[in-house]
Amino acid sequence: WLCAASSGNMNGKYSVASGDRQDVKFNDDYASKGHEFFDVWAPEIATHYGEVFWTDQGNQPLPPEIVKRFHNKVIAITGYEMDQVMVDPVGHPGVNPKKDVSVPINWAYNHHYMAFMTGVHSELRRVAAVPGDPMAHGAATKWIAVDKPSAAQRKDTSIPTSQFFSEGNGGESRKSFHGYPDGYAQLVESPNMWHITPMQIDTRNRDCGVSPADINNCTKFVPGPEPKQARYGLGTPADTNYSGILECPCNSRYGGDPMFYPEAQTKLIEHKYTLGSDVCKSGEGVSSAASCFAGVQTLGINASHFINKSVSEQQLPPGCSMTRLANDTVIVYFNSGGKGNCSSSSKRSGEGSSKVGVKVQIELDSSGMFKMSPAGQYCSENRASKISSFEMKSSTLQAAQEARDQCQEFCWKTSGCWGCSVDCEKLPYAYGAPIQACQWNAISSCGKVESWTGSIEGDISEKQPQGGKATLTISGPANSWFGAGFNASAMADSPYTLVVNQDGVTERKIGTCGSEAEHCPGIQLSSSVTVLSNSVVGGVRTVVMTRALVGLSKDHYSFNPFSDETIIFITAVGSSQTFAYHRAHGPMQLALTTVGSVSCVCDAGLTGRLCEAGGVNCHEFVKDCVASPAGDLLSQMNPTCNARQYSGGLNCCHHKRIMLDADQEIRPELLRYHMKFRFWFQEYQQKEVNGYGKASHANLPRIYYQTEAHAGEYDIPPAFAKPGHPVVGYPDWPLNKPTPGTTCTGNCPDGPDCECVHTITFHWTVSNIRLIYAGGHCHAPSCISIDLYHNLTGTPQLLCRQLPKYGQGNFPKDKFDEAGYVALPPCLWSDEDPSLDNSVWLPKNTPMISVKKNKNTHLGHFGEMASWQMRGVNFPAEPPTFI
Repeated sequence: WLCAASSGNMNGKYSVASGDRQDVKFNDDYASKGHEFFDVWAPEIATHYGEVFWTDQGNQPLPPEIVKRFHNKVIAITGYEMDQVMVDPVGHPGVNPKKDVSVPINWAYNHHYMAFMTGVHSELRRVAAVPGDPMAHGAATKWIAVDKPSAAQRKDTSIPTSQFFSEGNGGESRKSFHGYPDGYAQLVESPNMWHITPMQIDTRNRDCGVSPADINNCTKFVPGPEPKQARYGLGTPADTNYSGILECPCNSRYGGDPMFYPEAQTKLIEHKYTLGSDVCKSGEGVSSAASCFAGVQTLGINASHFINKSVSEQQLPPGCSMTRLANDTVIVYFNSGGKGNCSSSSKRSGEGSSKVGVKVQIELDSSGMFKMSPAGQYCSENRASKISSFEMKSSTLQAAQEARDQCQEFCWKTSGCWGCSVDCEKLPYAYGAPIQACQWNAISSCGKVESWTGSIEGDISEKQPQGGKATLTISGPANSWFGAGFNASAMADSPYTLVVNQDGVTERKIGTCGSEAEHCPGIQLSSSVTVLSNSVVGGVRTVVMTRALVGLSKDHYSFNPFSDETIIFITAVGSSQTFAYHRAHGPMQLALTTVGSVSCVCDAGLTGRLCEAGGVNCHEFVKDCVASPAGDLLSQMNPTCNARQYSGGLNCCHHKRIMLDADQEIRPELLRYHMKFRFWFQEYQQKEVNGYGKASHANLPRIYYQTEAHAGEYDIPPAFAKPGHPVVGYPDWPLNKPTPGTTCTGNCPDGPDCECVHTITFHWTVSNIRLIYAGGHCHAPSCISIDLYHNLTGTPQLLCRQLPKYGQGNFPKDKFDEAGYVALPPCLWSDEDPSLDNSVWLPKNTPMISVKKNKNTHLGHFGEMASWQMRGVNFPAEPPTFI
């Protein structure tokens, strides 16, 4: 739907900040500046109370008039507005826009959205997201826009072929300004499509109705049912103006904490025992014989029987260890007097079976990973190309071999490492017999091979990237496909997966469909296996194959050739030979050990797994939370950082999940509505067209950082634990002590003047940018402020202060004034608009600081966010032009 500029802002007047000044006199009225607009609607969203909608809605065409007008031309998007609307007739958006009815934010909570506009020279592709990728917003995958080949044939290849829209993109979005000062825009050449992935949570009490006719019912918020874990289990306050469901509390359907659901098995908290070839690190020793014997049983070791022994023998390692015998007997030792070392060899193997009839055997042969020189050689560039060094611990041959092996392990895992070379660089020693002054250097190149008197085989060891071999044997039902995904507890982990049927073996990366990853076939990978046999006996198909230890690509699994380990799997079987939705699935694990070697067993501490009710379809994770002094989440032990503490947020809020307990009713009434965007634009003029010697608009690339780095969200616990009500995520936190990140004033915790604030910070650097727009992301209802500083001089200088404006409940007179919900006025800068602060050039490695504050005196909040969604340019401001 295309319209001239006469109708004004879709959402009314906006507030804008600049630096520390609020409500500056910036002209936010697009129409008064002669800008044009067009409207677009996304496909329908239809949800039950408590349901999460979090999936992409596909490519949607732009209005034909826009596509035609800007074919081989550039549109300058100067801003946008968004809404969520019920339409008439139902299911037909844009037919009668004057009858659109805005859906209040306390009916359907806009958690966040991500939108793209693409052109004829670009397309969207879904790719896997590395843990902590800010563009994924917590999902396992993300969409990216990529250029088509035709993009390189354009006259001006500096013009973008696509744009991303995700500023102030949550509950604050409708009344937060998404526009730019004059002369700046998001540029797109030949635009033709837009695409949105919204995350919405249905919070409308069904007793109040969900149709346009019900818009004046319950204008003062009436909460619906909430799970026990919502609001930290403290119940729904009588005067609340928001739903606890919008914070994605884990519950008895998925992820609920045993504190509230002791019988549901939705969170399993257990000690995590690990296998290794080295003595356990400090603090990771197994504390008792009982724990040792029980822990070994959890490692996935395939044995005919276990023999447990409590001993005091010096030749064995201290604490817990195990040895696998040739007859598949495993002897487990708890040793109170040991001084020995753990051991391994170049050949390790293991076997495991799942409850759905899939069996996996793995044999690893790591010989051939390095080409070993005879004793008496070294590389001439062993110092000039040194990456890292590994010194001998004593003057023995064993110490020399250990230093060489440590170097090889480092080199194998390090990109750009050529291999290892002996080096005796410490004076007064020269090359000679093995002495404590010698070391092995990991090097990027060898140079010439020089001679000396010699140390050990492997004085030089050259890495062989395709060295070593894995032999894999996988079996399952012959009448259907079956598969095993490596190092995964759920499809959403997007694992490397072997899929077997009567035609052979395919390798896939499954679960690559973002929030729908639970049922996604993923992508087929290039083949890296050589099938040796594919046979059927007694209705069981068995396939034997080999492949290299190192994966063919980053999406192929790479085996660890240096240590015993336990690998977890997901397995599944289908209903036919065609790979499709599974008939049954189940977990599996196997341990890779060496017959006759002694493997150390260590206690890595408590770990957690979030599960569906009954302890099924579990998922374990540890997020990439940044350590102090850069960030605060790890030092605050924030529960978002790992599955053991996790209590609410994106991991419990997947697409189609119902955020209620299993014993709470799912009401049948559907809330039906559409996301609606209004894009404001001008025609872009190139330099030679514009009489002032420069283009009409500078493009604004996106600049994004998370204060909650790199978790994508964080928890704000209540300021204090209460008697009989421990804080979920911090179950042992003492009474009368502020929770991590909290500072208080007044007589706390119970005095009427008690006021508490939760704070997180993040420190990082930027280089060669000039900010023009900065919009934070801060969820209702506890946001106090989010501040951005630069530190060019040694004293932090405030760049932007965002103070939320809270709705006063003047609904329906003001349809966007829902009580307790926020608008976040963004900061704008301009060197030409007198209402705004001048922009600041931030040169190379400028230190930046973000400070986010939320109120938590009595209530806590799950899944809060604190990101900076900014736009700027990478050139300094031009000097003024005098006329």
